[in-house]
Parts: sequence; C-alpha cells; structure tokens
Amino acid sequence: MGDQLEGDEGQHIKYREMVVHYILEHREEFEPFIEDEVPFDDYCDSMMKDGTWAGNMELQAGSLVTGRNICIHMLNSPRWYINNFSGREASNMVHLSYHHGEHYNSVRLTEDPCQGPAMPVVIKTDSNVASTSNNAQTKAKDSKKSSNRSAYDDTSVKMVMAGTGCSNVAAVQHVLGQLDGDVDSAIAYMIAERFAMSSDNVDGDPYMDYACNGEP
Repeated sequence: MGDQLEGDEGQHIKYREMVVHYILEHREEFEPFIEDEVPFDDYCDSMMKDGTWAGNMELQAGSLVTGRNICIHMLNSPRWYINNFSGREASNMVHLSYHHGEHYNSVRLTEDPCQGPAMPVVIKTDSNVASTSNNAQTKAKDSKKSSNRSAYDDTSVKMVMAGTGCSNVAAVQHVLGQLDGDVDSAIAYMIAERFAMSSDNVDGDPYMDYACNGEP
C-alpha cells in the first residue's frame, strides 16, 4: 500500500497501523472473521507487529480506510477485486499481486518510472465490476463459457464453510460452481459480500441469496 499510494514501501508501518486501528474501531464487523478462536485484541496486537502477514480481512479494511478499491493479481488465475467505491476511486485502484498463498506485492506497469505513487493500471474489465463486490461477477461470466461445475468436491465445500463461517451448503456450492471451484476466491468473495452487507445494514441472509439467485 505504501508503494502504491506514496511510492515508498517504507511507509508500510503507517498503513499497517491505519488498517489495524480501523479494524479496532469496527470490531463488530471484523471480529466474526478471526479464525482459530484467537481473541480479538490478541489478533490485533499481532497484526500491528511488522512481519505479520495480512489476509483478506486486512485488505478489506485497507480498502475502506484508504478509500481505494483493490485488484489482486494471481499467477494463472483470474483477478479478484475488493470494491467498496464507485466513481474516481473505482478507476484508481490499488494493484497487488498474491504469491504462494501468503504474500502480497505492489504491482506497477513496466513503463512506470517508480518515482512516486504507482501509475494508474487501466484494465477494461475494471470499470464493469460492481461496487461492493469482488471479481466473482467477472469470473462467473467467464466461467459460464468453459466452466466445469463439478470442479469442486466435498473438501472444497468444507474449506469454504470453515473459512467463511457459512453453514449453508447450497450457497457454498453455488459460489464454488460460479468460480470454477476456486476455494480462495470463493472465501474472499463471500467475506467481502458479508462485510458489504453488514456495513450497509442490509437485512436478510446473504448466503441464502447466493443459493437462490442466478449468479453471485
């Protein structure tokens, strides 16, 4: 985030503190997503320390606290998005790459001189991604052309249920089917949507909506 927004990766401590403080200030929204029964305060204390790897929850908080949508690039995988804003913020995304299931890097254009904030990365599909959703819509449209809807098994379903806290098997199966069995993307999508709905104070069961609607 420091490199993307200021051209100085040394600012990572500042952004780490901003993200953790945002999570602390919005405890009710974030606490349900902490895994392994780690106490909320202990989790935040650990996340505040340099070297602790961030995850989907921190990216969501990072998007909200900086007012920027985030695009995550993964090798041999579709992009996925954390989108909370429309307008100018939507067209000026933070671009990160995700490596080996555990590490994020800043993404710049090859022609970027790397002097100051990252040059805007313009991807045609970015302008068509709906606000407050991630890349699931785009991936779902692409997957309808060549998707194998049996590309996931019971283990994948259990992993998504464990990672999201969703107990609705049909909803999880629906999202996995739309995302071609991609467990990580399914978890990220369902978490992002749940955050968005909780922040909008929307009534109802978003997971049941996934199971009933035609597509995510």
